[in-house]
Amino acid sequence: MGLFGSKEVIGLDIGSSSVKMAHIRAAGAENRLRKFGVFPLPTDSIVDGAIMDHASVVDGIKAAMRELKVHEKDVAVSLSGHSVIIKKVQLATTTAEELEESIQWEVEQYIPFDIKDVKIDFQVIGPLKDDPSKMDVLLVAAKTDLINDYISVVKDAGLVPRVVDIDSLAAGNAFELTNPVSDEQVPMVVNVGASFMNINILHAGVPLFTRDVPMGGGMYTSEIQKQLAVSYETAEEYKTGRKDPGERGTKLTEIMKVVSNLLATEAQRSYNFFSATYPDRLVTKVYLTGGAAKSSFLKEILAEKIGVGVEIFDPFQGLTVDEKTVDPAVVSQFNTSATVSIGLALRNLEARG
Repeated sequence: MGLFGSKEVIGLDIGSSSVKMAHIRAAGAENRLRKFGVFPLPTDSIVDGAIMDHASVVDGIKAAMRELKVHEKDVAVSLSGHSVIIKKVQLATTTAEELEESIQWEVEQYIPFDIKDVKIDFQVIGPLKDDPSKMDVLLVAAKTDLINDYISVVKDAGLVPRVVDIDSLAAGNAFELTNPVSDEQVPMVVNVGASFMNINILHAGVPLFTRDVPMGGGMYTSEIQKQLAVSYETAEEYKTGRKDPGERGTKLTEIMKVVSNLLATEAQRSYNFFSATYPDRLVTKVYLTGGAAKSSFLKEILAEKIGVGVEIFDPFQGLTVDEKTVDPAVVSQFNTSATVSIGLALRNLEARG
């Protein structure tokens, strides 16, 4: 999968509602955003992280390349959903080389799929403080069929897939490299996309807890459609405030509160599980990002449920935007939507680090 490798790559976030593309270059002490754009996909092109309409996704990627005038071919893509497993496991201390040879057998017990049907990658975090004979290992497994589907659309769009990452890890990467925090802090990054909410709790640059929740901003749209009997397009406009709902305003407020409460409750469950597992490492702040991060009431309800400060995370704030090649209006409109694509594009900086 090349999960922990680094190349000069374009960040390509193939989401359930759009394709997002970003290119970042280190320019002295600055991290310069050279290209960025968001290109919508037809409804149901991707469902629960699985590509359902291959041709539409290929067309979306080609449109992104064409519109942004991107000539680089190497890309980093990412996955999420039911076919992806991320776990921190404890294994007998050994070298990375030895673990490479034995990983299939070492981790079979941790993966709920047939080991023959998955690709596995790992990163050694380090020995346990109280038992150096064991070490923490970040384990990632994804179904081979899912990986092949994403690689296939990338290749059919004329590009070269160099890195396959995971959405929650890419969001964490964007946070770490554009919003550095001290090693004493334990940030919880909550990336709310259209179909999935990716949760990543970090400490000293290490993901201690990750989870993909099959809920996202699309829930607002579907509930508005259903309860107000309007089209998908109108529901999107009501959700984002682009259209006045008129006398339906009270009902719309109620829908937004209910869905925000559902999403916040799932994030709270992850927080509670983490707190029980790591009682000595309490989350210091929640950073809310993703396309649905600014949904009405979500930030406030999340802060109330978890009991720590919640801040909207905009990955562009840690970058220098090249306004000759990047439209500031697009950056302003899609700032929180860009997090995964920025995290993927920042693999370029890791190669220099």
